[in-house]
Amino acid sequence: MANIKYYPYKKSGTCKVYLRLSIGRHKDFRLSTGLTIKEAKDWNESKNLPKTNSAHNKSLKNRLNDLTKAIEEFIDEVEKAENKSILDIESKELKKLIQHFNNLEPTKEFDYLIPFAKWYCEDLKKRTYIRNNVKSYFKQNTIDKYLNFLKVLEKYQNHLGKRIKIKDVNNAFANDLLDFLTDVEPKSINTKGRYIKRLKTIIKDAQLNGYQVDPDYLNIKGFTDENIVTYLTFEEIDKIIDKKMPTERLQIAKDWFIISCFTAQRISDLHRFTKNNIQKIDGGDYIVLKQFKTNKNLEIPIHHIVRDVLKRHNNDFPPKFTDNEQSQRSLLSSLIKEVCRISGIREKVKGRYNGIKGTYPKYKLISNHTGRRSFACNFYNSGNWTTQEIMNITGHVNEKNFLTYIDKSDSTLSRIARSKFDEMEKKYLKNKESKLRVI
Repeated sequence: MANIKYYPYKKSGTCKVYLRLSIGRHKDFRLSTGLTIKEAKDWNESKNLPKTNSAHNKSLKNRLNDLTKAIEEFIDEVEKAENKSILDIESKELKKLIQHFNNLEPTKEFDYLIPFAKWYCEDLKKRTYIRNNVKSYFKQNTIDKYLNFLKVLEKYQNHLGKRIKIKDVNNAFANDLLDFLTDVEPKSINTKGRYIKRLKTIIKDAQLNGYQVDPDYLNIKGFTDENIVTYLTFEEIDKIIDKKMPTERLQIAKDWFIISCFTAQRISDLHRFTKNNIQKIDGGDYIVLKQFKTNKNLEIPIHHIVRDVLKRHNNDFPPKFTDNEQSQRSLLSSLIKEVCRISGIREKVKGRYNGIKGTYPKYKLISNHTGRRSFACNFYNSGNWTTQEIMNITGHVNEKNFLTYIDKSDSTLSRIARSKFDEMEKKYLKNKESKLRVI
């Protein structure tokens, strides 16, 4: 004997209506009907149906009665079948019936966020993109960033206790995820901003692949915190150059850091430098490379300070601590901080340490990337180099990104223009005064 009852999921407010189907003593199903009641207080407990006090509730009552008929017809068919008993009915059969009743397609695996995100990460390995009219494959470190974000999504799904559908991702979902990344799995502001951007990228890709999305996902916006640029001045770099290191290990780390300060290259490129990168072109010495991140071909003139470092290593680059790039990156970052501490780079400055803004001894804020940023800032501030000349070495593609990188806003450029106008005015007045004297 089958018994069908309906009930609202909550005691008040808008909520889904659930179905309880009991078949004998051994089968008891509780499933969502996919139907919604606007106010759960309008539920008639004695009749297990909504009160008929509004047009919506009347329509809902009729739909639930129709669903009851559909379920009873299904049970009748099962009872008539020779090879099946009503005790063999499974939950998935009832879900399929309800989906058909509501004219819904059965949910497919890739309708869920996690399976699609996994596929997206795997598919990135085969995808290409165009930059500077050059077709390139996505680098493994880009794929790794999405794989790390996937782990965060899996933790969030476990936290919710239910599977996340792609169509459920909207601006409200993004805000809830941010709360999770603030209260449960705390991340820095910039990390949270990057995660939100990656979420939007994945949903956009799902839409392009024909999956149902909530158009509100377009309102999801990534963000960044205040840009705090930490770099070493020429004077501070000189202090490091002049300071003798107590161990060979620290000396090697120091040499790599000095090279980065005068070549402006990322750790991913420094790690790949070999003697073959040192070439003579038109009588001059250059480091010739194809940047790992951008695939841009560069010819970097060898600065005399870099030449001195290379000479100490028999006209070659310093040895690596390990062939594993991630391990090399981690070791260098730690050792470079110690090199700067020993060299007296201890002034307390504003910065971000372990993702937290504050005031710290400067050596704690130094990383593998500081050398590259120091080059860009120092040569820009010197006033002797054009932006294009510096970008030709750093590999930046456009001036806007470069100026953001060194934290020089348009207002900074306006001040430079102002000073040049002032110089022009002085020359103009001086020239005018000379002409008056002649008259």
